[in-house]
Amino acid sequence: MAATPNLVDERDLSIANALSGSLWGTMLAVGGALGGVVAGVFGTDAAIVIDSVSFLLSALLILRIHTSFAEARVPHERPSLRQDTVDTVRYARKDHRVLALLAVKFGWGVAGGVLVLLPLLALGEFRAGEIGLGLLMAARGVGALIGPFIGRALAGPQDRRLFGAIGGALATFGFGYALLGLAPALIFAMGAVLVAHTGGGAQWTLSSYGLQRVVPDRIRGRIFAFDGMLVTLTFGASSILTGWLADAIGAPATAFTMGAIAFGWAVVWTLLTGDLRRATMLEGCGPSPGLEPA
Repeated sequence: MAATPNLVDERDLSIANALSGSLWGTMLAVGGALGGVVAGVFGTDAAIVIDSVSFLLSALLILRIHTSFAEARVPHERPSLRQDTVDTVRYARKDHRVLALLAVKFGWGVAGGVLVLLPLLALGEFRAGEIGLGLLMAARGVGALIGPFIGRALAGPQDRRLFGAIGGALATFGFGYALLGLAPALIFAMGAVLVAHTGGGAQWTLSSYGLQRVVPDRIRGRIFAFDGMLVTLTFGASSILTGWLADAIGAPATAFTMGAIAFGWAVVWTLLTGDLRRATMLEGCGPSPGLEPA
């Protein structure tokens, strides 16, 4: 993600991110279905081996990229982990757009444990078995497939509506999962999951794209590493919380609760980023002069 701005022309960066996000949805919908067929016919061990081979093929594709992944660096530059973290936090505090883009994914991670509920609902609440779970995962994949393109359209020319689109996308994610908690049957649950991940796919793609647009190359890798760490940490904690709540109050009520958390975070985030949203509407979205790390 940090290298993408160095691999495509600036005018193509938006569509490159939309394609990347939609391919993730395609992977989930198509790859998940193929994995189920392979596991059913040849067994889970065969599925794992074939999956590992697909990673090797991906590595070979990456090796064929000849464009530089980063701008030229000072040869002896070897920042420490501590210094990397300090530089990242310091930069985010200087550019509040970066702070906001990190915070929105943090909010997604806090509620992201709701994904734990999909098998619980398919196998338990709806008694639809593995087919029901496959349908819910397919709905998730379709949402993640179309969300990035919708988000790209909503961001507007020069990405002037980027922050508004991100807030709306996260709210859609929360709204969809709140609906999932109220769904009376599998078909309605599929619709709710599709809505949720249309928003989730748009939010994820747009927030990553925003970081690519505003963060200079020299520190972009550290910003994305911090972003990934933050999401993984919050998602892990959220998964534990979701499992505990599902035992305590049931899967439907937990889905509604986690959806409400994501929706509430989107509202708070939107209110707190009003100045950034207005400034971006006037000036567009791009690197700020004077913020390049020393």
